[in-house]
Amino acid sequence: MKEASGRRRTVRISDVAAAAGVSKTLVSYALNNRPGVREETRARIVATAREMGWTPSLPARALSVSRAYAVGLVFEKSPEALASDQYYTSLMAGLQSVLSTSQYSLVTEVVESPEAERDAYLRLAHDGRVDGMVIVDLRQDDPRFALVREAGLAFVSLGWPPQRTTMPVLVYDESQAITDVVQHLVDLGHRRVAQVVGPQASAPARLRRELYQKRFKAHGIDASAWIESDYTAAGGRAATAALLDADPRPTAIVYSNDLMAVAGMSAAFSRGLRVPGDISIVGWDDITISQYLHPALSTVTQHPFEDGKAAAELLLEAIGGREFVEPVWMPNPRFVPRESSGSASA
Repeated sequence: MKEASGRRRTVRISDVAAAAGVSKTLVSYALNNRPGVREETRARIVATAREMGWTPSLPARALSVSRAYAVGLVFEKSPEALASDQYYTSLMAGLQSVLSTSQYSLVTEVVESPEAERDAYLRLAHDGRVDGMVIVDLRQDDPRFALVREAGLAFVSLGWPPQRTTMPVLVYDESQAITDVVQHLVDLGHRRVAQVVGPQASAPARLRRELYQKRFKAHGIDASAWIESDYTAAGGRAATAALLDADPRPTAIVYSNDLMAVAGMSAAFSRGLRVPGDISIVGWDDITISQYLHPALSTVTQHPFEDGKAAAELLLEAIGGREFVEPVWMPNPRFVPRESSGSASA
């Protein structure tokens, strides 16, 4: 019976075997690059399959090599916070840009407690749904590394893990960007500086806050005023309102992401304050909208899309058996001064 016009029939391994005059088993071995096939025979089978338009079935391929052809990424944060954070959407886009070309899927879960996060890791590992994990938002004595080791999963860590590992680790150095922000504000005459920071359970967020304080202290500036927030606009606005209620209020506020900084700018405007005439504002991330604000936001540029691409490439290599001796250094963040930071008011 003829197929409906315009509809293309799927080419199966049995079709390739018939055309090449070999067994289905030999075709399977050749197309999955398994040993036991002479090179000239393998080349002939691959050429036949290509001419016939054969494409691999992902479930069948996964079964043939005992892989899930997927990697996992679990976020412990509210869905609202994740949805509004351009850093993570760019990171995931970078991951996907590499994984999709390798016929891998990205399995993401969003949970709101450490217990739910642990359950997600165990479920992904024990159900055989992923071959590796992308670990972000590192914490002090982070338990996730023990979970992936016990499960026998490959992983890539965005940040320094608590112990040495042969798995890939992506790192960069924030210190120069922080030094440049501090020097910029010092040169503008600021002596009262506050911070709106991310959750301090996160090791990178805590270290960034401490490094800012250390750098300001070196200039004789008290930067002990800080408020912990959650990277959301609402959290940034509420934290800014509290800092603006202080007497005396700070002349500059440094934020741990641009979204909170933009909301902080709005809070200042709502009180009739000028930015930067009455208060200077500095963000972190350099999200797309930052340069188009009025005033344009002074901020620190990061490279989340490139980080995601590199993380995916290295994780696939780790899944394939490569061991890593040294961390992989990514481009460092860079301070970009714009219009939202200016000379200190009295």
